[in-house]
Amino acid sequence: MAEREGGGGSPWVAFLAGIILVAVVAFGVVAYTGGLQQRETAQLEVNVPDVKINPPDIDLPDPPAMPPQAEAPAEAPTN
Repeated sequence: MAEREGGGGSPWVAFLAGIILVAVVAFGVVAYTGGLQQRETAQLEVNVPDVKINPPDIDLPDPPAMPPQAEAPAEAPTN
């Protein structure tokens, strides 16, 4: 069988270099498209007059009378 030859850490170094390269390219794209600039925000001002509205006068009917509550039955004696 053939033995593996080569640097032991090379794949990891290449992997990390690839991640850094992708991050640099992504940062460049965001910066180029204007994603890092501050944007103006709209300001909204609403002028509402101070108006006091009285609550309506409503005559509600009396609630229905509740039937009398039955007393709980006495417990049966246990022998």
